[in-house]
Amino acid sequence: MDSQPWRQPFEQLAGFTDLSAQPQAQLHAGDFSLAAIERLLDALGRPERSYAVLHVAGTNGKGSVAALCAAALQAQGYRVGLFTSPHLAGHFAGVQLDGQAIPPQQASAQLAAMQTAIEQQPSLTQFEIVTALALRYFAEHQVDIAVVEAGLGGRLDATNVVLPAVSVITAIDLEHRSILGNSLAAIAGHKAGIIKAGVPVVIAPQAGEARQVLVEAAEVQQVPVIEIGRDVLFEVLAREPVRQAIAIWRAGAEGARFEARLGLLGAHQAQNAALAYAALKALEPAGLHVTDSAIRKGFAQARWPGRFEVLRAEPPIVLDAAHTPTAARALRAALDDYFPEMQLVLLIGVSGDKDVQGLLGPLAKRVSTVIATQSSHARAMPAQELAQRLSELGVQAVAIPVPGAALERALEQAGTDRLLLACGSVFLVEQVRAEWLARD
Repeated sequence: MDSQPWRQPFEQLAGFTDLSAQPQAQLHAGDFSLAAIERLLDALGRPERSYAVLHVAGTNGKGSVAALCAAALQAQGYRVGLFTSPHLAGHFAGVQLDGQAIPPQQASAQLAAMQTAIEQQPSLTQFEIVTALALRYFAEHQVDIAVVEAGLGGRLDATNVVLPAVSVITAIDLEHRSILGNSLAAIAGHKAGIIKAGVPVVIAPQAGEARQVLVEAAEVQQVPVIEIGRDVLFEVLAREPVRQAIAIWRAGAEGARFEARLGLLGAHQAQNAALAYAALKALEPAGLHVTDSAIRKGFAQARWPGRFEVLRAEPPIVLDAAHTPTAARALRAALDDYFPEMQLVLLIGVSGDKDVQGLLGPLAKRVSTVIATQSSHARAMPAQELAQRLSELGVQAVAIPVPGAALERALEQAGTDRLLLACGSVFLVEQVRAEWLARD
C-alpha cells in the first residue's frame, strides 16, 4: 500500500476487502471476527469510549429506528453521531454528525490520521475501517452520543466493539443465511450478541423462537428486557398523506400516553417509533435525558429515504427497500392503508441471495405489471435472472437492466391511474430515487 498521505477516501479503501461485494453464499460466520478492529481501535486509543452509544441491530426497521433516535436526541440539543449502512454512495454516506454526512475531505483526513494504525492490520475489511473512522470522527467532534446501526448480524459485526448505554433489536427475519444460519433462532443468536451485561435492551415483537433466544440471552447477561407489545404499547391514531399520528404508552399507564406526528409512514413505522421511544427513555440512567417534547419534535422531523417514501402523490410513486418477506408484508399493509384501490406497476431489483417468492407473495394480488431491473452493486441479481425467477412463479416480467431506463418504462406503464412501486434492495431503491430526482 502507498505510504504517501491518502487523498481520495473511496480510492483509499480500494486495497481492502469489501465483503459486501462478495456473493453471500461464499461467506460464512467463520469469515468474520472482531479481533482486527479491536486491535485497530486499541491503536487509536479506543475513541468509542469517550461518548455514550445507542446500538441498534435487527433485520427490518433498524435504520428507521436509528434515524428516529438520532433526530430526537438532536432535538434535545445533544451533539449526535449517526452511523448506518449500506449506502450505494459508499460507506462514508452513513457517517453523519448532527444530520450531515462527513465531507469527503474530512473522511480523507481521518484516514490519513489512521494510516499507520491501519497498515499494522492488513486483514482489515473496508467496513471495519469505516466503522473505526466513524467512531474516531465522533470522538474528535466530541459527540454526546452516537447512534450506531449494526451492519450484518450483531455478535460478529464490526460495530459490536462498542459498549452501549442501550441496545435495541428490531424485528428479526430470515436473511444472510449462509452467514447467520437457516432459522430464526440461529439468526437471533447473532443479533443477541449485542446484548451486554448491565445494558438494558429494547426488543421489537418477535416470532416465538427468536424472542426466546433474545430473552434467554438477556437473562444470561442479567439485564432488563423492554418489549414492544408487552411493556410498551402503541397505536396509529390517524393517517395523513405525508405523516401519521401515533400514540405510545407503557402497559398499565394508558392515561400517560405520548402522542406525536410521525414523518415515516406505515404501521410498521409506528412500531419502530415505539422502539425508539422506549430506547430514548432507557438512556436516562446514563445521564441522557430526552423529553417528550424533544421526541415529538424529532419524530416529526425524522426522515429515512426509501422506506415507504412517497416521491410523488399524484399519480403515486412509492419507494420501499423491502427485501424480506416480513418487510414485504409490512409494505403491503401500508399500501392497503394509504392507496387501497390502486393497481401497482412493480419495478423490482434484488440482491442475489434474496427470497424472491417471499418478497413477491404479499404484493402479487395488487400487481398488474412487473419490470425487473438491477442496481449497479456487485451482488445485484441480473435483471434477466430475476425475470426468469418471476416467470417460474407464474409472473411475467420485462427485464430492463439499467434502472434509469426501467424507471422510464415503469412510468409509461403506470400512466395516470396506477401506482408505481419501486422496491427490493437498498441499492436499487437509492438508484431509482436518484434517477427520479435528477429527472424531476
